[in-house]
Amino acid sequence: MTAVPDDDHGGDVEIVRLGRHRDDGDDDDGDLDRDDELLAAFHAGPYLDAFAHQREPLAVWQRRLRDPDAPYQLTVQIAGRALRDPSRRVLHGGVAYEWYPRSGCGLATYLVVTSPWRGRGLGRRLLTGAVDDLRARGAGRADGGDGAPVFGEIADPSAPGPGEDAAAAAARLARFRRWGARVVDAPYAQPSLGPGLARDRHLRLLALAGTAPAPATIAGPRLAAFVRELFVANEGAPPDDELEALLAAIPATVVTR
Repeated sequence: MTAVPDDDHGGDVEIVRLGRHRDDGDDDDGDLDRDDELLAAFHAGPYLDAFAHQREPLAVWQRRLRDPDAPYQLTVQIAGRALRDPSRRVLHGGVAYEWYPRSGCGLATYLVVTSPWRGRGLGRRLLTGAVDDLRARGAGRADGGDGAPVFGEIADPSAPGPGEDAAAAAARLARFRRWGARVVDAPYAQPSLGPGLARDRHLRLLALAGTAPAPATIAGPRLAAFVRELFVANEGAPPDDELEALLAAIPATVVTR
């Protein structure tokens, strides 16, 4: 866990990072126990307000944050004021992201900023920090390169899912493009994120920019390795026919647009 004051906003924003990282020795179970209340408050508040239709169970986050042998490394950064004091706490938003060590890829899974803090640069700051953290941890280096397959997911404006507004999805995509993201030109589906939750087949994959730009191309075998690792890690089962067909449809070189 780290707490970082935000000098760009006059000290009004504190960012707390929750996560256990094999590479930095951050494995203090006492900190993780203490942070459960803050994590639960973020999950029940800003996170569910924005992602009720895609919700990932709090128990999954808690388990992944604690398990040193988890198939991926989860980090959650929470932004706000007086974060350690439930009686005075104000949550401004947060970002959750995962590093997948076998493929050497990162995935920013959720980004949310509460209404009073939208348009003030906090969302971009959180996302850029997440991408840079994943790159520093190892994303992009599995094949010896320093470019970043750090991905994000976004509702597909051309094929919105149930309850998804196409205009709102298009506006979100335009915002991510302004932040340097590029759409990955390959088929994608989100795995089931918990018992009773269906796969989401209405998403597009993004290649995200941090301090460095997003890649213009991605090696197809590497993207396939990431998608396979993502599904096996989250669903706990070997690839089925649907996933094998999705992987087979990924071209040798994937263009981002």
